[in-house]
Parts: sequence; C-alpha cells; structure tokens
Amino acid sequence: MQTMLLEQFYEENKANNSWRWVLDLISKHKSRDYILMRRYVDGDQDILRRSEEKGKPNNKIALNFARKIVDYSTSYIASNPIRYSANEAGTDVDEHVKKLQAVLVDNDEESLSYDIIEDGSIDGEVFEYYYFDEDGQICLAEFKADECIAVYDMTVKAKLIAVIRYYTMTDVSKNTKTMVVEVYDEHEITYLRQEGSVLVLDTSREKNPVLHNITVHVKDQDGRLQQKPIVPWTHYVNRRRKHQQNRDDGMFEGMGDLSDLKPLMDAINKAVTGKVDVQEYFKNPKVLFEDLDLDELILYDPEGNLITDVERKKEYLAKMWATSQILIGGKAVPITWDLQDQHEENTINRLIESLLDQTGTPHLRPDQVGTAPSGIALKIIFYHADIKAGIKMRQYGKGFRNRIRILTGMLNAKYKKQWDYQAVDVKFSKNMPVNLVEMVDIVTKLVGQLSYEERLALLPFVDDPRASREKLLEEQDEETERRMRMLDPDAMETEEPSEDDSTPADGEPLEGDAA
Repeated sequence: MQTMLLEQFYEENKANNSWRWVLDLISKHKSRDYILMRRYVDGDQDILRRSEEKGKPNNKIALNFARKIVDYSTSYIASNPIRYSANEAGTDVDEHVKKLQAVLVDNDEESLSYDIIEDGSIDGEVFEYYYFDEDGQICLAEFKADECIAVYDMTVKAKLIAVIRYYTMTDVSKNTKTMVVEVYDEHEITYLRQEGSVLVLDTSREKNPVLHNITVHVKDQDGRLQQKPIVPWTHYVNRRRKHQQNRDDGMFEGMGDLSDLKPLMDAINKAVTGKVDVQEYFKNPKVLFEDLDLDELILYDPEGNLITDVERKKEYLAKMWATSQILIGGKAVPITWDLQDQHEENTINRLIESLLDQTGTPHLRPDQVGTAPSGIALKIIFYHADIKAGIKMRQYGKGFRNRIRILTGMLNAKYKKQWDYQAVDVKFSKNMPVNLVEMVDIVTKLVGQLSYEERLALLPFVDDPRASREKLLEEQDEETERRMRMLDPDAMETEEPSEDDSTPADGEPLEGDAA
C-alpha cells in the first residue's frame, strides 16, 4: 500500500488533504461479515432456512450453542466486577483511585466492561472512546467493530496511530444517504464526508480538524514525567489472526470465539433435526390389511362419493382404522418401526463434546461434580476453560490498562495533577466454583509464609486486600477501645482541666512551697 512507514505515510497524506487511502481501508473493512455470528448468537441460524420437501416433516431445530459459548466465556471472567486497586501506599494515590472509581461508577463501568468482552467475543474486536462532555465530565462509550477501523504502524511493534469511524447519515428531505467519516489521531479529530468517489473535509463544522487535547504522563529513562499526546481510543482484540500480523495496510483482524465453529454448529443442528424428522415420520404406525380384495371392495367417502381408485381406498381405510371407525377384512395389523438410532445419538453427542471442548466450555454432568468436589477436581473440570480465560484476560487486560492510562491523563488535565497510571492495578476475578473450606484452610496454613494482604488476595470473595486489611485494623482498634472502657471507664474519659489545676503564672509560688 505504501513504501514508507505507515505513520509517516499518514502524516503526509493528512497534510496534503488526501484521504483516498481511508476509502481503501473502509472498502476492505466492509468485506468482513459481522452479521453472521451475531445472527447465530441470537438464534437465527441457517437450519431455520431449510427448504421443505413435499410429504416429509420439516422440523427446524437450532440448538443455540453460540449463545452458550459466548455467555460462558464472558461471564467466566467478567460476571465478577473487574477490580481497580492501588499498588502503592499514600494519600495521593488513594485520591487518584477514588477519582478514577468515581468516573467508572458514573459510566456504569461494570456493565460496559461486560458488554465490551461479550461483543469482542462475538466480533473479534471492539472499541472504546473517551471524551469530555459539555459539562466537563469524563465519558466512555463503546463502538462496535463494524463501524471502526484501528490503524497501526507495525514497523517495530504495534503502535496505534489512528482510529477511523464511519457511518451513514440520511437526509430525509432529499432522501439521500451520505457516508460520514471521523479520523482520530494523537492530536486532532478530522471530519470527512463522501462526495462521489472521494472524501472531503466536512465544511459544515466550524472547526475541522479540531484538537481533542488528551495527553498522558509517561516516564522517560531517567524517571522524569513527560506529556505525550495519544489517540483517545482503546482497541480491544479478542484473538488476533496470526496470518494478519504483518499486513502493510495497518489493519488488525480479530477473531471471535465462534469464527471457526459454524460448520460444527450446523452439523449439530442438522443431526438433531434429522433425528426428530425420522421420529415424526414414523410416529404413526402403518396398517396392513389381510384377506382383503380392494378391487371388489365398495367404499364411499364422507361426502357419499364412490371411491374407485385402489390407492385412495388404501388411504381411506388406513385413516378410518386409525380413528377406530371401521375394520374391514380378516385382520388389520399395525406395522411398527424399530428405530435403531443409537448411532445417530452417539454422533450427536460426539459433535457436542467436540464443540464444547474446542471452545473450553465445561459440559458438566452429575457424575463429574458429585456432591462436594475438591478444589483440584474443580480445576481439572475447568482446565480448558482456564486456558481460554487466561488468553482472554491477557488480551482484554491490555485494553483495560490502556483505559486506566487514558482516564488518568484526563483526570490529570481536569484536576491539575500528575498522577501515575501505573499506580493502579487491573485484576480479573474468575467466576469459577471454589471449595471455600479448602481455600480458607490453605490460607490459614500460609500464616508466617506470606504477608496478610497476600493471603487475603488468595480468597475469591475479597475484592481489595489492602482496604480489607485497613478495615480490620480499624475494627480491632475500636474493639480494644471498647474493652478498655469496660474495664476502666474513668481512664478513657478526657476531662477538661479545671481552673484550680491551671499552671500558675511566672513568679507565683506553687501550693506547698515555702513562702
């Protein structure tokens, strides 16, 4: 696409007001099909479009494993809130964390983070945008992968140099649609409109491009803080396609959890639907009439018309026999079908097991878990899920750390501070069943081997070990004071010094001194 570094290529084209390369990226991006897997997650799967064959059952059964896989992989790492806690002590750090938590609460971070991980699991990637609203409040917004493109310079390592957002605006009065493009880089936001086959600056805006004024503090090699402008976006990638790693157009192509599973899900739906069709086809037994001459048999239909066709006579007799209305001939014998479907059942089970194993989704059965499995047994059952969760936590962890980095820069600008984003840790808490009795026993045995906060961090129900430790110390101080009051109430009373006990003025003799 270009013969120079992508960052340099971007800056030169921007200076020349040339945006043809943006249209090229948008054209490539539109070729991706984000709708397909979203349909599957919503239960709208290909089996529902199966054509009908005359005279045969036409069941359409969609087992929505797509939703099960996405729900499980998301809730396993995000149903417990993601924790943001200080890794350093100090009043300044505590103030930083409180301000950060306030921004996250105002933006409903728990729901936002869950949606980001879920949408990334479906589409392979998702975006988050940061901005100041008209009241000066810090805001976060999620954008789906089908309307945003992340552009990286990957000469040495991946560096985000711009995010392109495009969408369609409809002019109701003229009944026309126009594609609008927003290009965000480290310094400015450029607004473009499509006119014919080219992109031009949007002249309807008073300022274009406009500065976004978001910077962060970074430490140089000597430990000094320096201001650095950044792109005000986070690009979350669920899984990166390895063969896309060194593309020269700067686009990353993420993979969702379902991107390579469609054939397997379709095979399960077809196998289950086919089995139900067979059962429905043979659920009513056929009838065999013995010692019956259909040619000589005279039959009239319910309307009184004479039935002369032999096949119609067979159908009529079978129908009447099934409703116990007539019985003609020496004997009427039902013919039942012995459906040997164990092979089909085994095939369906193998397909389901393969699907769940490939996605790291536990297929729990009563014989696996029993009544009270040990912690080791639970870890074995969730082993594949843990592997997948570890990969996802590393990928999304990069994004959440960048979120803290950008929000800290915005807080510094708002409150005129120099807070360090590296003073805040991001921690996931996996939603895996645990044997709490075992965990408490292990933590108790580690007394003298690990610090108090390190032991608290091992317990899944403790969100912030440092805050829990401080709260415990406060409760201990209160309990000590309460006990002392019970033992000696007068000792804890703080009495005001009386006038008689006041210190005598200089030169005045103390009581009891010689005159």
